[in-house]
Amino acid sequence: MRRKDGSVNLDGLHQTVKDALPTMEQARTSALKLLLAGEMIVTSARDGKHGINSLHGDGLAVDLRTRDFTDAWAQYLRNALGAGWDVVVESDHIHVERDPKKRPLQELK
Repeated sequence: MRRKDGSVNLDGLHQTVKDALPTMEQARTSALKLLLAGEMIVTSARDGKHGINSLHGDGLAVDLRTRDFTDAWAQYLRNALGAGWDVVVESDHIHVERDPKKRPLQELK
């Protein structure tokens, strides 16, 4: 695991979350293996709506699906982390939180 630009501060992060970081990495690895076993999916070529300067209309561009990996990783995270964790796919990241309202912090997995 590496921190973005080496600037992410993990000080003060609850120990429960720190302890779960290796599980999150393993879920990422599992999702990558699933992605490697599958096929690339082209979602658009010379079809659909594209920007005015897009080269799709000239047959010089394609769009490729990326959500398959994000969705797979999120599902692996949900399964690996279990009760008490929320995993939410956002537009540009996956938000993972340990929610003590769903399961008290004393009840470790």
